[in-house]
Amino acid sequence: MTGLNGIFEDRFGDVLTAAKESELRCLQGKRWDGNAVLIVVDAALDSVGLHYFNIVVPRVKRFYNDYVKTDELSTFNAFSTLSTEDARLREIMNNKRVWQVAIRICRVLSSIKIRKGLDTDFDAVRYWAEHAMVKDWRNDEIGKINGVGLITFQYLRMQAGIDTSVPDKIIKRVLERELGVHANNDLLFIDEMAQLSKAIGYSQIMICWAIWFRELNIKKNTEKNSCANLVESRGF
Repeated sequence: MTGLNGIFEDRFGDVLTAAKESELRCLQGKRWDGNAVLIVVDAALDSVGLHYFNIVVPRVKRFYNDYVKTDELSTFNAFSTLSTEDARLREIMNNKRVWQVAIRICRVLSSIKIRKGLDTDFDAVRYWAEHAMVKDWRNDEIGKINGVGLITFQYLRMQAGIDTSVPDKIIKRVLERELGVHANNDLLFIDEMAQLSKAIGYSQIMICWAIWFRELNIKKNTEKNSCANLVESRGF
């Protein structure tokens, strides 16, 4: 137990502070200032494999400035009525699949909000994330959406504050190479991540963020400052 903890802290020490900030934002419902539409837009953009820090984050910030800050498209109800061809969406990212995923997720979550009598859009995301069954994710309302794979499913749950992991290729590669975590499929990998989290005393969310930040090669002081700027920027 102590050995794995020591290895993790030695290899990810440079980014643990930044990873902790992102962990807290997730757990406290403060990703993107807690705006549920931005959380969905983030996940939808990420679902097509765009570089997260160079493309996804700037596009989500632009969406915030253009449409959420102005209260034009700040709710699931407003977003759910959009077409994938909407010029406002295409100005942010000219990709039909991205907006198809985002619109359909918003429609599901808007329906959950109404059915369960929830107060806010974020309450709907959190309710879904808490009750979603990862083992049966393909039969979930959101899991059934074309374009939503297990990685997007898990990433959305994580952003809603569930301590879980995202089985993307970066995380799997790093953990197998450096901490010996290996599984034959992604669902088993999620189980292995839960066990690793207990073993080293860090949340699954924090482990994921630590890997993502370190893989940006943020090690020098200037790079760590860049990392801090990312974390401290609006809602990130």
